[in-house]
Amino acid sequence: MHVVNESAWDAHVFGCPGCGKLGIAIEGEPDRKPLESGGSYMGWTEGRAWPTTYKVVVRGVESVCPFIDPEPGKAEGAVGTRDVIYVVDESGKCVVGPVSMDDI
Repeated sequence: MHVVNESAWDAHVFGCPGCGKLGIAIEGEPDRKPLESGGSYMGWTEGRAWPTTYKVVVRGVESVCPFIDPEPGKAEGAVGTRDVIYVVDESGKCVVGPVSMDDI
């Protein structure tokens, strides 16, 4: 699991194994230019049964991360499991990220 923060503000993640009641903060990048690649990120290994829900709060606004199937066997030519990557976009919402961290 990875969550990449591409917003200018800190993002607080809730629902991950190590997040606790207060969540975990991923620093924002106020000097980031629009459409610039990269961003601060955090990651963890998810061992809980799927599907699992994660929430992100940016500037007091909560968004629920959309479902991503970690078993791409349903996709043509895909084998095994894949990284699940969420991106906190420039507006502060949690959205589906790319298939690989190389694409960030």
